[in-house]
Amino acid sequence: IISRTQGPVDLYRFDRFASVKQRTMLAAEHPTCAWPGCNTPAERGQFHHLTPWKHGGETNVANLVTLCSYHNGINEDDPNAPPRRGRLTRQGGTIVWQPPHTSR
Repeated sequence: IISRTQGPVDLYRFDRFASVKQRTMLAAEHPTCAWPGCNTPAERGQFHHLTPWKHGGETNVANLVTLCSYHNGINEDDPNAPPRRGRLTRQGGTIVWQPPHTSR
């Protein structure tokens, strides 16, 4: 269910919230919060848009990642805000953390 080069396969773009199938695929990719060092189980997490919904990000699996509520809140979404804590992004099908000095 996960492409080695593209990451999770795109299933739907119905609305802002991930579908049950998308959530299942995301939990298979990251059984815990994807933030480095966090072990919060995916079933207690939230599904975060890597490119924010308000900035045109789509609700497809390649643009979503499982994060705990804390890391979902501190992940930097606003490209115009000063960098503080970094952000997650998808590179080559893999979720990676970008430190604040490389986020913009």
